[in-house]
Amino acid sequence: MYEIIKMSLIFTSNTQDDYKDIDSTGRLLSGRIGIENPADYHNHLTSPLEVKPNSEIAVQSVKISRQQINELVEGQQLLYYFGKPLGSTFSFDDVSSRPALISLPRGTYDNDEIATELQSQLNSACVSPAVHGNFRITENLDTDNQFAGYVISASQNGANDTDKATSINTGLADFTHAVGTKVGDPHSTTSDNFTLSGGVFTRTGATGGTILDGKCCGIATDFPLAMNDQSEFMVDLRGASISDGEGGTHNSSWAIGLTRPTVQLNNDKTNYNNFGNAPLGFIYEKSKLPHYYDYVVTLDAGDVGDAGALRIYQGSNEMDSSGNVVPNTFKLHEIQYYGGAGQVGSIITNASLNASTGGSVYQRLKFAMDGDEVKVFLKEGNTGGGTEVALIDSGVNTNASRVFKPISEFTNALYPKICLAEGSLTITDWDTFSITSDTYKYPTLTGADATNMSGGTYTVGNSPYANYVSHTKLMSNSLSIGHSVIGQQPSWMKRGTLFIKQPDSSGYGQMLAEDRTGTITFEGANLSNGVDYDHTLVLQDTTPPDPLSPEIGNYESQMCNIARLIGFPSVTVLDQTDGTVTADNKVAWTSTSTPEIKVNSAFVRLSNLNHRTYNSCKNSISKMLYHIPRFTNDGRQFGDLFFEVSEKTYIDLHNTESFNLNQLQIQIVDKNERVVDDLVGDTIVVFHIKQK
Repeated sequence: MYEIIKMSLIFTSNTQDDYKDIDSTGRLLSGRIGIENPADYHNHLTSPLEVKPNSEIAVQSVKISRQQINELVEGQQLLYYFGKPLGSTFSFDDVSSRPALISLPRGTYDNDEIATELQSQLNSACVSPAVHGNFRITENLDTDNQFAGYVISASQNGANDTDKATSINTGLADFTHAVGTKVGDPHSTTSDNFTLSGGVFTRTGATGGTILDGKCCGIATDFPLAMNDQSEFMVDLRGASISDGEGGTHNSSWAIGLTRPTVQLNNDKTNYNNFGNAPLGFIYEKSKLPHYYDYVVTLDAGDVGDAGALRIYQGSNEMDSSGNVVPNTFKLHEIQYYGGAGQVGSIITNASLNASTGGSVYQRLKFAMDGDEVKVFLKEGNTGGGTEVALIDSGVNTNASRVFKPISEFTNALYPKICLAEGSLTITDWDTFSITSDTYKYPTLTGADATNMSGGTYTVGNSPYANYVSHTKLMSNSLSIGHSVIGQQPSWMKRGTLFIKQPDSSGYGQMLAEDRTGTITFEGANLSNGVDYDHTLVLQDTTPPDPLSPEIGNYESQMCNIARLIGFPSVTVLDQTDGTVTADNKVAWTSTSTPEIKVNSAFVRLSNLNHRTYNSCKNSISKMLYHIPRFTNDGRQFGDLFFEVSEKTYIDLHNTESFNLNQLQIQIVDKNERVVDDLVGDTIVVFHIKQK
């Protein structure tokens, strides 16, 4: 049997009891599935309807439930900056920090999904260990419990560090030359004559080595050093000794320091001079060390009976009187710890150090963080407090050639690096924010060709420097097979094929003046035991209107466009004064207004009848019947919405004969005829069919 339609209303809905999973009490056990999708559903008619010839159809009314969905046709971006704010006074030449670019991918998001995705992007960003993973975004509700924007919080770890010295077990061997380029030359292989276990670094192989022979040098990659107030890297020096042949001992030579997370990546030293776990362009001077360090203390103990000498270096460029990089000066440069105001009077020798007979005054070497400053001390005794002497400390002398360069965006994740001529060295204190070695990961290269370093996979890990490297020519240029990359994050520095504002060549205090003049002022630590840096979010372009000072206050944020999406429509930069700051190194920003959510046009499409309309956006025949308004009569765009069509537009069904109608396929689509994804709950569409 079937019904004959001459003029009739047909009610359709996505919710149909026949397709619900309902228990004996009538409780719905599962959500909308398949043909019950509120934007794409089928109604099957148990009693087919006969549609009379020459009929036409129109939409009578529509009821939908629209949730607040944002369709991002392009990615939304912002910058997170942890450092000294630029404000209206400073440029990137005045600071050593650089922003991280955070990108919210294109797609559709409801309010909660925006919070979740943006929080995920911030927490996976390559940033300092001091703030890594410390971002939270929640929805802000008004007094009526309605969505009113977001609360965005950022914090630093401050005093929450742990001593992991006895858990240091992973050692990455250094390189001193391009791999495989000098057959038979020990420098063409890795410097792997060592073991590392429980914080004890021991040289292996034949005795009689030196720190210049390139055989024993390793980086402990388990945990980065905490950046806060007085976190420490302490080494017991007593095991670094040799026999003096007369029943006594003599110091063996060593180099102990800190390095950014480097990995040997490229074999072509003729192109890039990039051999030896070193930054691009670093130049070795074998008379100092055949290894790269950002900060290092060395003891050249000499032969038995020699006086020996302790020296301190940093890896950096030199700059001329105009502040420009002097070409070919990225080397280890000596930092003077003696002879200046407040410093020790003369160079320290074997007589004052650990294992030499008649010495044993200072048995420990300590690196200490004070916010963005790396300090160095020698300490008496092997346990407990002990008297210590400051070697590098701005509290003693601020001359730029007598303090270390400040921590920068490339060095905010530092790892211990040790080179040893003979014996062993024990790390007795290593303060880190990491709970495990997976908390903050060192970069790796796996699967590369052992002869020419081509191929393989570079896994970025979590540091800003390693992410920068993943964007450079070291990934492919001059390699027969380039490296694939895992974990790469967006790069703020990269602009086309160039990089802007690299810290090594433009950051405050990162370069030594050729004439060794000038002083360095450090930001230091704050009252909550964190580094005295601010959290800053850059939401829009900060290009200043004054062409005479184009870099002052400019975060180079031309790509940023997220302000309106997260409820800060008139805000370009969110600094800490715009938020609520608490004593635990945390700032929280609350949206200044409810984000404006754009509702895109939607259309009713009836897919299985013979009517025809035309969609000029697609340049094709269409089955769309009705344009659903964006607003109801009372101005609402979201929630349950009802639209009664006051003046119906009938579309010919082109049926010269009667036909049986046994199903309806209803879709709510956008202008490109893609099914929309912002509908929930019940959809009801009523059609009117009549003969012409």
